[in-house]
Amino acid sequence: MLQEGPILVYSVYASDIPRFEQLLARGLPDVPIHCATSPEEAAPHLADACILYGWGFPPEILKRMPRLRWVQKMGAGVDEIIKYWPFGPEVALTRTAGELIAPRMAEYVLAAIIEQTLHLGTARAQQQKRKWSYFEVGSIRDLTVGIAGLGEIGSALAEKVHGLGARVLGWRRSRRDCPCVDKVFVGKADLPRFVSNSDVLILVLPLTKETKSLFTDDLFARCRRGTHIVNVGRGGVIDEPALLRAIDAQLIGHATLDVFATEPLPPDHPFWENPHVTVTPHICGPLVPEDVVPHFLAN
Repeated sequence: MLQEGPILVYSVYASDIPRFEQLLARGLPDVPIHCATSPEEAAPHLADACILYGWGFPPEILKRMPRLRWVQKMGAGVDEIIKYWPFGPEVALTRTAGELIAPRMAEYVLAAIIEQTLHLGTARAQQQKRKWSYFEVGSIRDLTVGIAGLGEIGSALAEKVHGLGARVLGWRRSRRDCPCVDKVFVGKADLPRFVSNSDVLILVLPLTKETKSLFTDDLFARCRRGTHIVNVGRGGVIDEPALLRAIDAQLIGHATLDVFATEPLPPDHPFWENPHVTVTPHICGPLVPEDVVPHFLAN
């Protein structure tokens, strides 16, 4: 396959391109490699490329790649590609193993939980006022953490959270035991019981017909009062206006969100100024070239 034509590497993060070029050139010294950070930069190479290795590319460029035989997604999710997939089995679609991204995502999730549990926001607010006043902090060991989505990444998160002493619940579509999960809830019928038993909800779900706007008013109403929700899966699984209503009603105490229905998050979105929402720009599972390129080369 490699000898049929060049590889097009596409990343919206221009700063990563030199590292991708260096690592790929070292591993595939005889293969032409072209890089792009935008559709305009990719355009001259679409007609000849046989392999597309990328993240953040608009799916419509696939229709302009007549020699394409393989798409390797740099990230672990392919839902946004499948929705517009124009090919049959003649073009292979693969993704990066979630286990390569999971360690960095676990650090993000643990940091989000610890920040809220230890009330570090209160400490920062007091510091700005030069106020020395005791406040009580919590412990992860006192929490029940629910993880929706127990694939490669969700299972790795369960192991880390369980290792710090939390009780861990899981929710998935089909029944299968998962190490480090104290109880697994299965199917949509079990979802209300799952959320009602969790102090922290971690969402690691793909975006599908079944999960789109899965978390809406009815489900938020079943949450424990003050629940902390952390979304590191796909933004579209949350009905965002419903989440804001749940925050206003204090059903959700805080939302740590790394993914959104529309990205980049529009400047006028109410999440930006809500004190009970932490916004990060889709950074929790960074596609570090040194982490993901070896997987591509092995494929």
